[in-house]
Amino acid sequence: MIFGRRNVRRMLDKLASSLPSKRVQKLEGDLALQNDQTRGAEWEVAIGYALAGTGKLEDFGNEKPGNPDFIWTPQEQPIIVEVTSVSDSGLHDHNPVDKFLEELRRISKKHGVSHLGTLSFDFGSVEHDKKITIAIPDKQSQAMFFQSVEVRNFFNSIKSKPMDEHVLTFRERGAASMIVYRSGITSSSGHYRSYTAAQTFRHSPIFNTLKAKETQIKKSGQAFPAILFICDNDCGSLQTNLYRSSGQIGIREIVGIFLNGQEHRTLGNLVLQQGIPAQAKNIHAVVWLTIQQDLGQPFQIGRAIRLVANIEYANYAAPYLRTPEFIQFINNALAHLPAPITTPSNAGRKWQYPHFYGGGKMSDRKISFSALTLQKLLAGKITYQEFERDHSELVAHIRRLDDQGMMLDQVVIEPCKNEDDDWVSLRFDGVNPNALFGRK
Repeated sequence: MIFGRRNVRRMLDKLASSLPSKRVQKLEGDLALQNDQTRGAEWEVAIGYALAGTGKLEDFGNEKPGNPDFIWTPQEQPIIVEVTSVSDSGLHDHNPVDKFLEELRRISKKHGVSHLGTLSFDFGSVEHDKKITIAIPDKQSQAMFFQSVEVRNFFNSIKSKPMDEHVLTFRERGAASMIVYRSGITSSSGHYRSYTAAQTFRHSPIFNTLKAKETQIKKSGQAFPAILFICDNDCGSLQTNLYRSSGQIGIREIVGIFLNGQEHRTLGNLVLQQGIPAQAKNIHAVVWLTIQQDLGQPFQIGRAIRLVANIEYANYAAPYLRTPEFIQFINNALAHLPAPITTPSNAGRKWQYPHFYGGGKMSDRKISFSALTLQKLLAGKITYQEFERDHSELVAHIRRLDDQGMMLDQVVIEPCKNEDDDWVSLRFDGVNPNALFGRK
């Protein structure tokens, strides 16, 4: 999970007093699924928990499907709050690049060429009605592609002449692509056009979400001002204000056009900007939350993950929503949230091993590694061969201590309450009874 299972559990337990038991059970069920629905439930819990820390939070009051999530009263005036998460899952389904590359790596290993050199790629693309299609087979056609004579011949030619460069060209969905094998290269490279960044405000999952939520809030019949929280579930449009190329439109522009429209501008007979009418009448403000992973600085170990919030108002927004005091309420609410421990894309993956697996620390007579790894090792769910492979230095140090006649004399758990694992520390300060005699 983005905030970690322990933190989400604590937030839900705190939020439960403001919600009906049936809704709490529904959230618990969604959180157990480990899919896109899980991320939506996680963000609903997180925002509810945050708002409850800076005002009165209530359930909408009935179980009618489609009702907004909360009524929040930070001071005296109630506000309707709807929470939603947005992902690019539909775009990824249309362009299954990750699935294609994963299968390419598997086939390369199966044919025994992965250790001979590296495979690079350059995938073409076509654009129709502002929708980008990458020139690779769709999901249903990928198995047939990798079983084709052309692919088999490509790998056979690599095996027969591993020092030569080999190129596989193919045409899929209206454009050409290529895969290139080179020997003696330690790192591969690849290129394909970004298909998640919006080309127009209508061609984005954000726009579809805004449109659906405007209708939902209208149907609720409430007269209170409404705020929509759009939360990051691995959505490229939420990142385009940071990493935007020419011709792409950012999240602030998408939200601004939806709420307030766009002025029609001309210079003589030349249209400089096409006019677009406002699409909203019920959403007073949109807050969008993005999970950003900062690239490590020189000599910095790891990468910092942080939550970034922005807001955009409709022209008709209630005046008190625009006040510095209200902005401070939002900031104070979000400050209640624990720091995210991973990105939405990583949160959606199913990991085979515990959170701290493979990590560890060593000193003269002490080692530390993942507590859950030790538990699963003792339970037989991680084999000793796996543990030794992925903790080779730790195992070697334990063997050295054992050869020196040392004995384990202390085991300490180092809790990490904001992570989904703990550290177990083993101290070898005792003496093995078998080494009590004859030691120098």
